[in-house]
Amino acid sequence: MLERVTFKNCAGPGPLVDIGAVAEALLFYGEVAVVCNTATLKHLLANIPPLILLGLIRSKRLLLYYLDDQIGVVTNNSSGNDPVHDLIEFSSPDHTIDVVGPKTFLEASRSANKLVVRQFTRALLPLSHEGFNKNAAFAALADFAISEPVLRSLFEVASPHYVLPTDFRFRLEKVTNGFVVDTNIDFVALNTEYHKYVPATHSSMTPAYLLALLQGVYEELYFASVLQSELAFSGSNRAMHVRTVNSLIHNRFANEAAIGRFVDLTLDSSFAIRSAVNTGAVPFADIVRLLDRADKFRDWLRDKPADVDLVKAYYAETVSGTWVEKLPTKTTRWGMFTGAGLVVDSLGAGGLGTAVGVALGAFDTFVLDKLIGGWKPHHFVEKDLKATFVTRESNEK
Repeated sequence: MLERVTFKNCAGPGPLVDIGAVAEALLFYGEVAVVCNTATLKHLLANIPPLILLGLIRSKRLLLYYLDDQIGVVTNNSSGNDPVHDLIEFSSPDHTIDVVGPKTFLEASRSANKLVVRQFTRALLPLSHEGFNKNAAFAALADFAISEPVLRSLFEVASPHYVLPTDFRFRLEKVTNGFVVDTNIDFVALNTEYHKYVPATHSSMTPAYLLALLQGVYEELYFASVLQSELAFSGSNRAMHVRTVNSLIHNRFANEAAIGRFVDLTLDSSFAIRSAVNTGAVPFADIVRLLDRADKFRDWLRDKPADVDLVKAYYAETVSGTWVEKLPTKTTRWGMFTGAGLVVDSLGAGGLGTAVGVALGAFDTFVLDKLIGGWKPHHFVEKDLKATFVTRESNEK
């Protein structure tokens, strides 16, 4: 459970990479990877202090894979007929690790010395589309039974007030040098609504742009397969992936929900971690300081089965092997926690119903430590996680 997760730059609306989600993943996952191009590297260096980012990748807590090639959609309008599109692979000598690594790091940290710049560049891991099958990707794009529902999901998120035709279609037809798009989308009306949410300077909806977004979904799935990892995504990307391959993203959704319930139990808000980082309330440096203390906690998480209820497992592990476990009923055992500051609002015969966590006081934590003995997951939660997020939030109020 929670072994590894991969982030890739989002081609559609929204940030290239959600920095708060990366911070959250670092605390919960054994391995966190980001698949980067030049823009993604610049985004990371602009939002995470360069030396902190360097420390994360040198310690292998964060793996940065740099793509030395790209897949894109090229459009040929020269024939005078319908535009012809094709998937192409391209690269540039100006966009290699040896060129982009030093350049982006120095742009973000002009005072960095040559040794630090060299360390950052060497820590970037090369990655390519070597095994990416463009023909298979086209076949997937041409399957309108998938592509059309995927685009419906995209429009619901990115342009919610645009009304699709009742007989909406988006079909691809193979021609000699690529493929043409047959669609009845009103792109003028679509972009009128789309640009209410996304500036025209960012993007406009066109057949080629929609093809690039669809292709991006399969590209992300490809890298998840290569890196044997879950995928992390948000916004329009999430909606498109849900409709594309539900089986591959099931684990990420389940783990994200488990993290949310656990964080809600311990920090009173399921988005406490990523929100605190994204708003600047908790600096990324504080996340780094937490990581060493979270090692045992992450080891405990990795040993859990994929379908485990994280909240129930946390409770069970905390009382396991102690005299509390021998108390006659689950309600009585939870009563011990209620007395120590944990509020439980619903308990059933099957165990935990709905639980809401509140911070334990110093005396409560001391008593609980004496009751259960040894390392338990609540040690990290009460002493380190809450100290970073709950205490900081309370002080700001």
